[in-house]
Amino acid sequence: MKTPPFSIRAMMGALFWSAPVFWSSAGAQETDKTAEDLTQIYPRDYFDPYNPQTARDIVDRIPGFTFDPGDDLRGFGGAAGNVLVDGARPTSKTGGIEDALTRIPANDVARVEVIRGAAGTSEATGQTVVANIIRSGAKRSASWRAAVQRNSEGVTYPAFVGALTAKLGDWSTSTKINGFWEQFDLVGRRDRFDADGDLTVAQTEDRPSVLTQGFVSTEAIRPLGGGTLTLNARGGYSGFFPVTDRFLFDGREPDGAPNGRVYVDFDSVEWTGEASVDWTRTFQNDWTFKTILLASSKPLDEETVVREERPVRTISGGSRFTNRQIPIETILRTTYARGGERSLKPEFGLELAYNRLDSEFALFARDASGAETPIALPASDVVVEEFRGEAFANLIWATAPKWTIETGLAVEASEISVSGDAENNQTFVFAKPFANVLYRPTSTLQLRLGARRTVGQLDFGDFAASADGEQDRQFGGNPDLGPDQTWRAALAIDWRREALGALNVELFHEWRSDVLEQLALPSGAFGLANAGQGRVWGVTASSSLQLQPVIPGGLLEVRATVQDSTFDDPLNGETRVLDDIPSPTISVNFRQDLPSIQSSWGVNYLAVENNQFFFGNEALDFREGDRIELFVETTRYLGVKSRLALRGVGGRNFRSDRSFFSPDRSGVFVGSEVVDRDRGLFITLSVEGQS
Repeated sequence: MKTPPFSIRAMMGALFWSAPVFWSSAGAQETDKTAEDLTQIYPRDYFDPYNPQTARDIVDRIPGFTFDPGDDLRGFGGAAGNVLVDGARPTSKTGGIEDALTRIPANDVARVEVIRGAAGTSEATGQTVVANIIRSGAKRSASWRAAVQRNSEGVTYPAFVGALTAKLGDWSTSTKINGFWEQFDLVGRRDRFDADGDLTVAQTEDRPSVLTQGFVSTEAIRPLGGGTLTLNARGGYSGFFPVTDRFLFDGREPDGAPNGRVYVDFDSVEWTGEASVDWTRTFQNDWTFKTILLASSKPLDEETVVREERPVRTISGGSRFTNRQIPIETILRTTYARGGERSLKPEFGLELAYNRLDSEFALFARDASGAETPIALPASDVVVEEFRGEAFANLIWATAPKWTIETGLAVEASEISVSGDAENNQTFVFAKPFANVLYRPTSTLQLRLGARRTVGQLDFGDFAASADGEQDRQFGGNPDLGPDQTWRAALAIDWRREALGALNVELFHEWRSDVLEQLALPSGAFGLANAGQGRVWGVTASSSLQLQPVIPGGLLEVRATVQDSTFDDPLNGETRVLDDIPSPTISVNFRQDLPSIQSSWGVNYLAVENNQFFFGNEALDFREGDRIELFVETTRYLGVKSRLALRGVGGRNFRSDRSFFSPDRSGVFVGSEVVDRDRGLFITLSVEGQS
């Protein structure tokens, strides 16, 4: 007798749909377990001294907690962060948990549950500490914030955010509207040197930039069919418009009349649209069925115009770039999970996704008359499509009062096709296991040891050609790209005492394969490619320390990451660090609350950050200078919160050291460029309130 077609699929489907019945029967033997030692409750009034206006403000004030909005990984499940709302992740990718938290007025928060260890199911799998925002279900609450900001050039511009929670019949709704306009300026030098270190061209540079955005997001929840129906939608616009103006001085310091001028005008406009439907129902024995359907798109339209003048006001040439992209992402995800205060918490699920990108890129050279000549780049116009499916099973097992095991396995299969100027078709299958062991020797201390394999999120834009007009870089598209993969092992220690503070430290080591680095492509152009294996290791730490009685009302928060990496570069055979691994990253925040005068003040410090980037014929060392912010805020007047902040006190420096090689980084050193720019002081006055 022949095996019927798709019998394996049918068997997997039967197991998937019957899983709750099996575990329900097995669960009759298990012992319920209290979660009191895993959860710390912060009532809403705990945060009153900080005068929070939204749930996002409350998250920032959780002792020893570092907000993680989630990773940009493939699909919906892999992007989990460490904050939940009413025990679940918001059904959004473009706005994510950040948008959802700023949409919830602080008055609509009943309490915060800080869950250590077994956070539940894959809503936040693998996180050491998870914050669960529990809403009060208020019939109506609102928050708003209006601000004006003055930049270092004396330009003043506005910003506004408003959020409203309201009951509309059977629906519980929350809506946020925000609008933002900002201008900032980078001023400095851009100097080129030959291989002997002699100055060839000195350039004075001014780059004023305008950033604008406006978004509307909304959520509506109601009972339906014995469960809960949740609708989410988000739409808006974001624009970035930098203009770079350089005066050139050949072989000399900037004195006297310049020899030429370069003008770069970059316009980038992105529209966002997303909608999702989430239906959740909990059955007997704490089994929960959840299904999500999500669709989103972020069309992008960019144009760069470069004008060269030699001498000044006499056009000698230039170029023009255009880049238009229309991405589409759709996800269908279904899960069965068992929660409650039980020693065994299983979960089963399926996720299907379809992703598509239509990309059109064009590059033109311009002569002195303005006439344009097309320049061909590999894979300029392409269509990239991906069909992906994933099945997964997770289990949280409280093996003993102080021990918990989290484990799971996901298997994904995908097909990526490229058509247009470049063509290719690839099929991938990945297994993604994880396991964590948690030990709580005391009520204040938790240890976590775990390992996990993840698959990176491909940027479909890398399949197509692109360019950077300001830095004079051009990239070919690569139709052969595949996702990178990472094995990560980590040991985390979490300690917290409400009266003293909290400390979280994680040691980690990552083994990466098929890492994405810039190489010479078969087409002859430079572009992103799967370049081999690499390793990353380091430590992250966050601490929150109550400074009483030394400084009444004082709070000190320190967050830091120190990391290093190694990679054997196939382009030149050298061992170097991986691209874009910044270290160290350190922030120190101090504030003092003065309840007697209903005021607070503080200092936020962001330390110097160093990073390295590698292109086909260039190595770049990038340094962001430290940033100091001073603020004072009060609620003494008119029942609102007023805040004055000085950001970038003393200015902030940005320095790039570029080294050039020919014909690529395996060749000879041919020169360098130093870009040294500064950003000035920003003054912000904001007023915010709730009702």
